[in-house]
Amino acid sequence: MIKINLNPEKRKPKAVKRGGPPSITLKNKGILYIGIPAILIAAEVVYSVYLNSKINDLIDQKQQLIQERAKYKDVERKINQLKKAVAESERLKETTKLKIAVFNKLASEKADFIPMIKAIAVSLPDGVWLRKVDILRSGGNLTGFAFNPKFISNFYDNLSGYYSRIKFDTVSKNVSKKKAISLKYYSFSFSFGGWKKNKEKGGNNIESGKP
Repeated sequence: MIKINLNPEKRKPKAVKRGGPPSITLKNKGILYIGIPAILIAAEVVYSVYLNSKINDLIDQKQQLIQERAKYKDVERKINQLKKAVAESERLKETTKLKIAVFNKLASEKADFIPMIKAIAVSLPDGVWLRKVDILRSGGNLTGFAFNPKFISNFYDNLSGYYSRIKFDTVSKNVSKKKAISLKYYSFSFSFGGWKKNKEKGGNNIESGKP
């Protein structure tokens, strides 16, 4: 016989067990506690090695820069030395040029004075002695003495052939007393100028240097 329940009771659904977070066993927890610090330490070691390598590279670069700077300083020092050497050479060059110019001028002036000196020499008669001779391009001065005034006059006449202006500055009679000897002489001093281009007395020979 079949029974039919016309008022069935509502049955409560069976509670379904939901899955919660996975639980970690003690063994797995131990592995995590040990592994994480080990990983961090390993990372720090790797980073430390990297930093050491970076520091070493920077130190090497620093040393290279120091060496390069030392090279540049050495090159700069050599350049400064070369500059000083060039400046000194230029100074010596200019000094040498100046000396050459002075020597050339002296040689030229000496050549110019030679005819004048020769003119005085050939004009000087026997019996006349010169104490001082000053010769310039514009003229000169002569100081001397003679025992006879006639010799001074002859000297004047001879020299007038080479100079257009001759002026007696002083003519005096003197007496030299040495022990028992009394010696008379005549001192003279005259200036001259106006060197004659066309000499009256042998000027061509003197100017050309011929005897």
